[in-house]
Amino acid sequence: MGDTLNSICFQENNVSWVQAEVNPGQSVVVKKAVESPLPFIINYDNIQKPTTALQIANHLNSLALSYELSPQNVRFVLSAKFALVKKIRVDRAIPESEYTDITKAELKQLLTGSLDEYLVYPPQYLRENGATRELLSVSLRKEVFEFVQQIETEANLSASKINLNCFTIDNFYRRFFPNLRGQALLVNFTERGFELILSDDLRFLNFSFKPYSKSLQNIDQLDEQEILASFSAIVDDLQHPEILEMPLYAISHIFLFGNYLKPSWLNSIKEQFRIPVRILDPAQSTEWHIQVDDENFRSLGSHRFVEPISNIF
Repeated sequence: MGDTLNSICFQENNVSWVQAEVNPGQSVVVKKAVESPLPFIINYDNIQKPTTALQIANHLNSLALSYELSPQNVRFVLSAKFALVKKIRVDRAIPESEYTDITKAELKQLLTGSLDEYLVYPPQYLRENGATRELLSVSLRKEVFEFVQQIETEANLSASKINLNCFTIDNFYRRFFPNLRGQALLVNFTERGFELILSDDLRFLNFSFKPYSKSLQNIDQLDEQEILASFSAIVDDLQHPEILEMPLYAISHIFLFGNYLKPSWLNSIKEQFRIPVRILDPAQSTEWHIQVDDENFRSLGSHRFVEPISNIF
């Protein structure tokens, strides 16, 4: 038997928690799966308040007590909206010794505060694209990181990792569907917009967040036609950007998931594209066996728990 892991995912307005066991032979047992609204939206104003972390910690403890979840072997995964995941393009003629300075100069123009206020991480990433090279930089406010650490401390959890969902889901996609070739668009339906993760069979490609509407309306304020029209326009823009002669991406597969995705939308979305579209369901993997011991996971649907599941590996 493998170790039992607890993966807790934070979106700005909700939390999802999966307790699972990863066994030899590429087998996963989902023991518990819970999702719940947070007592506070995680935004800049609320993380400044001295009691917000404590109240979220108390909420996690309440979930653990109600659903008999363990506080040990915990991993946190955060929505990538809490950070800035930035692709930086440089001319291939520029020496690698200058990449750090170029990255810092570009971030200074994008970040709302001083670089000293951020944890800046350059993942090992290099992608050739014609005459340019693509670098990757991740910036997370130190206040956000310290806020999450405070939740861990107040809840008396033993968290070993804090990851961003765009990277855990990218890794999960290749791990569970290694035989798919070409570029994949992984779409997370959140409360106010689409989280778009671009991957291929080799590496992470990009992340972006696109709201459902310009006024950042909640998905519950929109009808199905408005949501699907917004999605269609975003995918079209990814493949045929007006400002470029050639598209940056050639998407071969689209996978849908998230708390706010309604599986009943799938057929309507399929009709909009020639690209294969499917729900990102771990159980459809030919490489991994998923055993589900939790009725909540079955009834709500595995697509709602992709984020926490992706962080157990």
